[in-house]
Amino acid sequence: MVTQQVPTLAPDRPMRECVVLLAQRRGTVAIVNGTGEIAGVVTAGDLTRLMERQPNFLDLPVRDVMTKSPQTTEPGELAGAAVRVMEQHGIMALPVLDGGRKLVGMVHLHDLMKAGAA
Repeated sequence: MVTQQVPTLAPDRPMRECVVLLAQRRGTVAIVNGTGEIAGVVTAGDLTRLMERQPNFLDLPVRDVMTKSPQTTEPGELAGAAVRVMEQHGIMALPVLDGGRKLVGMVHLHDLMKAGAA
């Protein structure tokens, strides 16, 4: 699990900022509210689909684009269970929540595979 420098944005930030984070950081941005609770995620796939539908998207707030009910995991969850969730839903990363809605990190499929969890 990555706990440092997890890419996050507030829901009211423009997609322009999200695009930069997606390019810099492994393709998933967690959208969090002012208290650190997850509001959604935006992925590189979301961006691709958005660009196909709407050419002038850079000023849209991320709340209009994000997946509002993302798949998540918890710190104590087994790595194999996280891999299964990712495979079932075709996703590359899962936000890690504290047992409630507070974001504590992100787990990436590539890291789990590298560690032999897949």
